[in-house]
Amino acid sequence: MVPLFVVVLFVIENALVHWITASLDNGLDASMRQFYVRAGGPGAEQIDGVRAELCRQVAPLVKCEALKVDVTAYANFASVDRASPVDPMTGDWRPGFGGQHGCLAKGSVVVVQAALAQHTFQAFGIAPGQFRNGSRLINAAAVIQLEGNSPAVAGC
Repeated sequence: MVPLFVVVLFVIENALVHWITASLDNGLDASMRQFYVRAGGPGAEQIDGVRAELCRQVAPLVKCEALKVDVTAYANFASVDRASPVDPMTGDWRPGFGGQHGCLAKGSVVVVQAALAQHTFQAFGIAPGQFRNGSRLINAAAVIQLEGNSPAVAGC
């Protein structure tokens, strides 16, 4: 009976992680339209808008305070940094992740990442990107390029 109970808990936990991942992806997709329209606003306002939509999408089982949103702008697609939100050396969040926003200028490539450290019962190290405390990384990303109709931002 004990092995059956462990298998059932494993299946339920994996279903929960996949549901949260899908909700995070859907929430990020829904917030990107609003993000594109407000691309000329301050960076903090952009992050708050994305966070509000994400919190609305994943609210039942995810604490909004645990959700990190990172907005970074690059000059072109070749310069996009694809580093993980988790620092592999420390097993914690990468320094600066979740608090940065780039200069949202015309033509820039904007990468928006939403990440969450989900505590699980499976502290076996089988999931990639695990934290030092055994939490599992749940990450969603969206990439857009601000075109000529995007407002210009002064001071970049």
